[in-house]
Amino acid sequence: MKPPYAGVRILDLTQLEQGPSGTQVLADFGADVIKIERPGAGEIGRRMKPAEAGGYSSFWAANNRNKRSLSLDLKSPEGRRVFTELVKTADVVAANFRPGVMERLGFGYEQLAAINPRIILALASGYGQDGPYRDRRGQDLAAQALGGIMALTGDADGPPRPVGTYVVDYIAAMHFAQAIMAALAAREQNGVGQVVDVCLLNAAVAMHLQEGSAYLNDPVPVPRPRPNIAHSRNTALYGTYETSDGRAIVIIADIFIDEPWQRVCRALEIGDEIAQDPRFTTIAGLEQHPDEATAVLREAFGRFTRSDAEARLLKEDVLCAPVQAYDEVFTDPQVLFNGMVVETEIEGVGKRRIVGQPVRLLGTPADPARIAPPRVGQHNEEILAELGLSAAEIDEVRAAGAIGDENERRGRGEGDAW
Repeated sequence: MKPPYAGVRILDLTQLEQGPSGTQVLADFGADVIKIERPGAGEIGRRMKPAEAGGYSSFWAANNRNKRSLSLDLKSPEGRRVFTELVKTADVVAANFRPGVMERLGFGYEQLAAINPRIILALASGYGQDGPYRDRRGQDLAAQALGGIMALTGDADGPPRPVGTYVVDYIAAMHFAQAIMAALAAREQNGVGQVVDVCLLNAAVAMHLQEGSAYLNDPVPVPRPRPNIAHSRNTALYGTYETSDGRAIVIIADIFIDEPWQRVCRALEIGDEIAQDPRFTTIAGLEQHPDEATAVLREAFGRFTRSDAEARLLKEDVLCAPVQAYDEVFTDPQVLFNGMVVETEIEGVGKRRIVGQPVRLLGTPADPARIAPPRVGQHNEEILAELGLSAAEIDEVRAAGAIGDENERRGRGEGDAW
């Protein structure tokens, strides 16, 4: 079967993670994603560390597989003419410039719809295309702070902390992909395009859909967890414990099974007297005596290695997981089985491994290694030829300075990207 987005063309002006990760989802499932980059420097994400050999950034490459690169100066007459011709062939124009930039470039929704009434303009930003924060610069850490994530992260006796990865960027990127998919489906129903508006702040707030909805109906502040407790659920059966080999394991045993305390006690060889202690045999009791229960489990876990503790808990059907660092995550047998490590060949660099596509369609699976992350302008001639330009006309466009490769005009200003 054909990939689900075969035949869909996306003109991708996005940078860094929020936009590129979203468009990459559709690229993995067959869309023709043309990455529009500034001649010479390319998008700013290419300079993120750590850098690969040959001028690649691993961070950048992670979000830009299965795309073709066209280096195009949208401020030049020739570049604008080429982009206009591309819009006629496209289904989606995606951008994460600050609100108003696309209009200033002459490619706001009304201008694009005049060229192609079926076009979808997908916009990603920090706070949305309108509203009191419209013109603020947006970024993952700011969204974690403003959207309430940091207030819930870290121990109760310490300062608020961000999550250890760009979690809001990624969630917003998945919203971006979902919104583009929904807009494409709506166009099939209605025959016309529309504007997609996705932002980091909404992604951060949406992550609280359970806790936030509870608060909205019963406005009790959600506290940050005490040390050892993984979340606001104040029970020793939901937290992190150190094992005898200096590693850590989490247990999530308070609401998923019958007699959770007794099962954990059997797994860790905790005596019957404590296993039947009425302070700990109910969730209500555990919530009333968190410190005492935590002390019991901390001592018990300290007698077993992490792998031994995990095996014992799994035998009792207790939900648990080892706390894995990257050296374990990317060799984990289930991670490898799920196809989350993919090898690709990058021209001028060699074989590199990247994180795979998390969504599985058994009938039309994603192909994360279909097109390697491109050089700046790698596909200039190929894409312009598809528009019908002859070799001589392509040379004229190049001579006008509208296109170039990664060695030309390096270091141009970043403009209004943020």
